[in-house]
Amino acid sequence: MALLSEYDVIVVGAGIAGIAAAVKAGRSGVSVLLVEQYGFVGGMSTAGMVSPFMKHQVQGEVLVRGVFEDIEREMRKQHGMIDNGFFANSFRSASFHLLKESGCTLLLHSIISGVTKNNTTIESISIFTSGREITIKGKVFIDTSGDAQLLFLGNLPWVKGDEKTGLLQALTLFFRMGNIDLVKATEYAKNNKNEFFDWMDYNFNLTKIISVAGYFSSVKKAIQEQRLSPEVQYIFFTTLPESGEGSFNTSNILELDGSSSIDLTKAELAGRKQVHQVVALLKNEIPGFEHSYLIETAPQVGVRETRRAVGDYAVTGDDIKHGNKFRDAVARGCYGIDIHGQKDESSRMEHLAEGDYYEIPLRALLVQNSTNVLAAGRCISSTREGHSALRIQPTSSATGEACGALAALSVKSHRAVREIEYNTVRDLISHNISKK
Repeated sequence: MALLSEYDVIVVGAGIAGIAAAVKAGRSGVSVLLVEQYGFVGGMSTAGMVSPFMKHQVQGEVLVRGVFEDIEREMRKQHGMIDNGFFANSFRSASFHLLKESGCTLLLHSIISGVTKNNTTIESISIFTSGREITIKGKVFIDTSGDAQLLFLGNLPWVKGDEKTGLLQALTLFFRMGNIDLVKATEYAKNNKNEFFDWMDYNFNLTKIISVAGYFSSVKKAIQEQRLSPEVQYIFFTTLPESGEGSFNTSNILELDGSSSIDLTKAELAGRKQVHQVVALLKNEIPGFEHSYLIETAPQVGVRETRRAVGDYAVTGDDIKHGNKFRDAVARGCYGIDIHGQKDESSRMEHLAEGDYYEIPLRALLVQNSTNVLAAGRCISSTREGHSALRIQPTSSATGEACGALAALSVKSHRAVREIEYNTVRDLISHNISKK
């Protein structure tokens, strides 16, 4: 498809929120451009290899449907997803399929480098691609860059990190290992429960995804003997059934800013060093890993938190903890506050009451001081506590889809995003805000 000089909707960042926004807008009949810095889509789901999907259902009711379920369905069709776990390559393939099907234009290997504004309206963005800069006009812009890059370049309001200290959550480089003897590994966990987190379920079913997290004494000993970075606190992996493979959410990289290229470079190097230390520890000391091997590390270190939009409403920690509901709800979630602490900061994991969920209002998608900019995914308007719950993939998809629906309605009615009646948005995303 040829690149046009103007699109109805321009989405910056092709993570799961950007994919959902672009697909929804494209299906609604408007022209869509999705800009991505990598040569593939998926963001943390692919470049970060973040799997599995976190909790997004209560008492058997799935809270996030729509585009998110379409991605899941396509991955299962390709035999790339089991339970809530998936392969990064399947996510890429499934997302490409949906984007093509919805008529979206993709511009990969491209970085947004500038923004042109007329008062509070963004008119165009500059994109650096193939050694030159091009300018493309748009009517509505959606920031799903994860780092609020569109807002940053457009001098729109954003905040970053803890409101008092400025601290950002730790970074993690995911990796996969193969040829794990899962029977032996799970038997060891059953027989040494004091070495693992108390939330673990020891009724292991190897035909389903299982989670193993701990190995506290082994980690402590390796750190004392300077064979492992003291930043690594435990070893945590999830499996894909009957594959002998584990996906590891284990490396712990501190005191670096995921919105800085210099810090990201340091993080990549530190993460890869930690990965090789953990792999050596597992192979040499942990039952079930004697013949295992490293398959791959993620193309990019995983970033949990950088800039957030300042919107018409900021979702708070109290909204999450109390399961607050809103008259203009566009998404629902049940994942609790989850902060991976920085140096000298305690980590937090706070679950909601069983069966409860919270809602996310449309106002959290509307960026202040702008008539045509929306934000979704990791850079949604929220406090740090609120963000730590909303940042997961299913919720990011739901907020992205809501942005896509609102943007399409704005374009088709020739009205600003704040002039669109909530009821018309609700009708397009009812599957994500009401019981079926």
